[in-house]
Amino acid sequence: MKKLTVLMIFVLLFSITTLAGDLSKEEIINELEKITVVANKDNRLEMYDILAEKLGLKIADGSIIKSYSGNGTQTTRPFVVKTSWEMQWDTKAEDFMLFQVYLYDGDGNLVNIVANQTKPGKGSCYSPKGGTFYLNINAVADWEIKIVEVK
Repeated sequence: MKKLTVLMIFVLLFSITTLAGDLSKEEIINELEKITVVANKDNRLEMYDILAEKLGLKIADGSIIKSYSGNGTQTTRPFVVKTSWEMQWDTKAEDFMLFQVYLYDGDGNLVNIVANQTKPGKGSCYSPKGGTFYLNINAVADWEIKIVEVK
């Protein structure tokens, strides 16, 4: 695994210098060094994704099962997940906001309140089990939600 990571970094450094635009090779190396010392793997991956986006690289998500966006209240149609999965969200607002997401199983039973926030920002919630689910979103803000398969 470590050899693969080193190889990926090597390929990243030497194959994208033409895509880097405003970033020099040294700046890319400095950014990668900052990323490698981050202990929290979610934060480390987010930092890597930000760098990849700066470099113009397409970021490979896990298999996106469903994607939703809106402003206000919405109940989604049921979605089926066969393995473990994660709900990822992002909300934006300039002043007052509310963002709540209720997760229900296919039978209509409340599984969890997966999001309840009053400030803009990103978040996620992991589920180790697959099944049939739907979401009830209650929001006073623009929001985006992705259901991503985790392997």
